[in-house]
Amino acid sequence: MRTRRVPAILAVLVLLVVVVGPFVAPWPPGETVGRPFTGISPEHLLGTDKLGRDVLSRLLHGGWRLLLITTAALACAYTVALPLGLLAGLRRRADGWVMRPVDVLVVLPWFLLLAVLATVAGRGAPALLTAGALATLPWVVRLVRTAALDEASAGYVEAAVARAEPWRRIAWREVVPNIAPVVLADAGMRLTATLSVVTVGGYLGLGLPPDVPDWALAVATNQSGITLQPWAVLAPALMIVALVVSVNLLVDARSDGTLATGARRTGTASDTAVVEVRGLTVAGADGHLLLAEADLTLRAGRGLAVVGASGAGKSTLARGITATLGPGLAATGDVALRRADGAPGRVLGWVPQDPALALNPGLRISAQLRDVLRAHHRRADTAAVRAALAEVGLPDDRAFSRRYPHALSGGQQQRVLVALALVGGPAVLVLDEPTTGLDPAAVTGVLDLLRGLRARGVGLIVVTHALPLVLDLVDDVAVLDAGRVVSVGPAAPTTLPQVDDALPRTVRPTTAPLLAVRGLAAGYGRARVVADVDLDVGVGECVGVVGHSGSGKSTLARCLVGLHPPDTGTIALDGSVLARRAGSRSRAQRGAVQFVVQNPARSLNPRHTVGEELRAPIRIFGTTDEPSELLRRVGLGTELLDRRTDRLSGGQQQRVAIARALAAGPRLLVCDEITASLDPHNRQAVIDLLDRLRDEAGLSILFVSHDMEAVTGLADRIVTVTGGTVVSVDEVVVAGRQA
Repeated sequence: MRTRRVPAILAVLVLLVVVVGPFVAPWPPGETVGRPFTGISPEHLLGTDKLGRDVLSRLLHGGWRLLLITTAALACAYTVALPLGLLAGLRRRADGWVMRPVDVLVVLPWFLLLAVLATVAGRGAPALLTAGALATLPWVVRLVRTAALDEASAGYVEAAVARAEPWRRIAWREVVPNIAPVVLADAGMRLTATLSVVTVGGYLGLGLPPDVPDWALAVATNQSGITLQPWAVLAPALMIVALVVSVNLLVDARSDGTLATGARRTGTASDTAVVEVRGLTVAGADGHLLLAEADLTLRAGRGLAVVGASGAGKSTLARGITATLGPGLAATGDVALRRADGAPGRVLGWVPQDPALALNPGLRISAQLRDVLRAHHRRADTAAVRAALAEVGLPDDRAFSRRYPHALSGGQQQRVLVALALVGGPAVLVLDEPTTGLDPAAVTGVLDLLRGLRARGVGLIVVTHALPLVLDLVDDVAVLDAGRVVSVGPAAPTTLPQVDDALPRTVRPTTAPLLAVRGLAAGYGRARVVADVDLDVGVGECVGVVGHSGSGKSTLARCLVGLHPPDTGTIALDGSVLARRAGSRSRAQRGAVQFVVQNPARSLNPRHTVGEELRAPIRIFGTTDEPSELLRRVGLGTELLDRRTDRLSGGQQQRVAIARALAAGPRLLVCDEITASLDPHNRQAVIDLLDRLRDEAGLSILFVSHDMEAVTGLADRIVTVTGGTVVSVDEVVVAGRQA
């Protein structure tokens, strides 16, 4: 709060001068009341200016025009830039048409633009307003476009696209609430930039007429007499500086408070520890504790696994240690860091959970590496990029480094995140679920990479649901439950619940096909990802789709729901061929095929309540289900209806995502890695839920997964995909019989 108080007081004082000043000025601003450049006197508290006018009176009259023109220019810029940025970010076909003119405005010097406007339209407020708006507009468009591109890949946006909601509704309902904090934070910086344009324009004489009281004009007009009467220049200049500085400090303070309040960083840990956590507590905006009084110590070169059920606080602990807490979270306690060698440098490297979301989708891999290299004062040339990629076992050729994140497999994306985290040679790497959603080969590759880092003396803090996979990487295990560290002890083999221990499988007879896919081929640009796929899914049948990362499983799933148009082939539902895009399908066809995506946190809009998420498909498809009944069907209580989705645990989020899909009245549920980020208990609960829905409603399921235990526990047939092609279709044997 103290960080906000001083700039807030300064800003209020400046605003008081701007608003009240004209009413309390002792002299008319244009009246000559003394000799030019008279010093301070009882009659003229700040002296007189070049023409003998009272400096204080002109100061009190000179702020409102400047602030009004600046605010109007900023409002005009955002009014135009926000829809343009959304259009470019959400409609790829419009991207080029929007961004080419924007790029021209970026390289065009604003003072040249102002000079042209002043020459054509005449000097005055319109020229200043237009120049300020045009100077601000391209940067706002770029910011909004980048933020919208990131949101476009979110599960809740794709769900809205699959429902064929108009893009304008998707933009304003799904995207804008989530990019608003970024846009508002940027607005403060844009205000100071626009104010600079307007101020310098007035100083150069391209704005308001010379006789108009204006702070910028006062500086320009009286600079020749600064040695005779310095207050004629210093007073208006100080008002401009006070306005700019107070706005900048307020924006910085507000951004820090919006993102998170961090725990106290106490500088160095004890002699034997590189990370020492004492009393770390994290609370949400509503006061709900996500983490309570956590104490942990990691000594140099050692490894620590953090385990617990979904919602236990594992990721919150990791983000509290690395100071990367999300919006609205406040942390207290102490986090002490040091390097074992005592040398200055980076202590922590952070690898967040979902690499597809952590990497910037609009930047090439090389560009992202260069940004981090520069941030840590390292060389950012081609050789440094190649060395960073080679360190984590990735190809270091130019073709690979110029790829965008979506062109990489999950394992490659994870390695890129590790490469970014290793820049600067951190003593400890903090990883949140590093093996989640990866196929067995990719998991092996990531684990081998981490073993190599341990051999080099890099400490590890690994948040995981799969403790057996990382047991040989860690020395100790911390167990969390309900936001508290309940135990810390030596790593030891732990038996996790197996799918085979679940309830007995029901054997279902083979049925007529509900979905028939023939000759399906799809790709990205010239790269073919799915090739000549034939696939049937019967009524009430579950078909599992397995294969390594990058084999085309997710692309196949997206084709079925109309989010990725196939190049060739047909998709038929009950004998009727479906259109390539969801928007071109009938409402009944869109409702019949529903999609549940991998990451539960990104599957639901974090700005919406559970009730809002469930009512959207009910409104679109006209079903008769009530949100409370949908929650009951997926095993959740109605008390969650008014809770925001980002306040749910991972297991709850995934059940709500399934409930949202059920609200459309589907006949086929396409599930893409929906158990990948869940702990064993919640994974089994979701599998049991899907199995029950098949029994109750005759629901057909296409279940894409790397988890063979989950697939064999649910599927009747397993389709193996390699290189975008179906290489085998196998019946699942249950208790000695074929399903």
